[in-house]
Amino acid sequence: MIRPILALTLFFTLSFSSQAQHDFDELYESNAVFKDHIESHMANYQLFGQESILEIKIKSDFKKLNNKKDTSKYQKAVIEYAYNDTVTIHRKIGVRARGNFRRANCSYPPLKLNFPKKKAKLDLLKSFDKMKMVGNCKSGNTYEQYLLSEYYVYKMLNIMTDSSFRVRLIRVNYYDTGKKRGKIESQRYAFLIEPTKAMADRLKRHIDEETKFHYGQFPAENRHMVTIFNYMIGNTDFSILARHNMKTIMPNVKSDYILPLAIPYDFDYCGMVDPPYAIPADILPIDDITQRLFRGPCEPFEIYQPTLTKFRTKKNQLYDLISNATLLDKKTKVRMTSYLDSFFETLDNESRLKKELAVNCK
Repeated sequence: MIRPILALTLFFTLSFSSQAQHDFDELYESNAVFKDHIESHMANYQLFGQESILEIKIKSDFKKLNNKKDTSKYQKAVIEYAYNDTVTIHRKIGVRARGNFRRANCSYPPLKLNFPKKKAKLDLLKSFDKMKMVGNCKSGNTYEQYLLSEYYVYKMLNIMTDSSFRVRLIRVNYYDTGKKRGKIESQRYAFLIEPTKAMADRLKRHIDEETKFHYGQFPAENRHMVTIFNYMIGNTDFSILARHNMKTIMPNVKSDYILPLAIPYDFDYCGMVDPPYAIPADILPIDDITQRLFRGPCEPFEIYQPTLTKFRTKKNQLYDLISNATLLDKKTKVRMTSYLDSFFETLDNESRLKKELAVNCK
């Protein structure tokens, strides 16, 4: 009896043995049992609704990838997932490096995975296209802890609001095909970020990349959540209006009352993570990213109260997330917990909080 197939079967090619390999689409069309099984188990499955760690292998010429000057073009790669002892799922994809700074300063730049979808037979497969994968900047436990810290920052935002990108932790074997006879370069944690379209669809919205907005057009609950959350984690590397590390999504139903939502992402430059390569922008009045700086709009303090109350309500969940994170080492847990402590100490000091929200607001 075949157990329920994970969502990654939507991405890859199915192989029942090393001698007989089957393309997913071909098998889906030709095998009625397989087709019925997929349709019955995939109807309500969400790749980013799972907490288990996926083990995958990515094969590509990584030396060539890291040395490429033109990062807009994808190069060939294969991604594999061991379904069980006899079944391996694999699919040809495209990969490219992303992030100019990290490409120049990291041994392993973050990747964008391009899953072919034009000829996909299953409708659910067509909803996936390009997906961001965040990995270690460099090898070693220290940088792995930075990666895991950022992953848990995403999970913190998920606790605070559904209007956020979901993430899925994975364990990756990097197989360098550029080496003689191929070579496993390393095995490292990484995480996948929910594709923007998938996030927008989940929230019954669509992406808007062109309309110019002002702060007042974003619901108070949304703009306050984004700015207070980034203040909590010590992140200044964002802009709601300029869409810097930010996506804007709009309601699918047209209305005279426009309610865009701002969805932040990329948190490796925050004080909660505190990697050595992260420094604040020269124009900011701080010397270190661990120094908090409020980057939200100037509004009466009373308007922020519902959002501030929500942070107090979710306080224990945020602490529990860190304390129950078995992959974080003791040093990282202490650092992240202490950083949370300082935020909630400010939250409980009204005069100090008023000053923090007023001095550098925009």
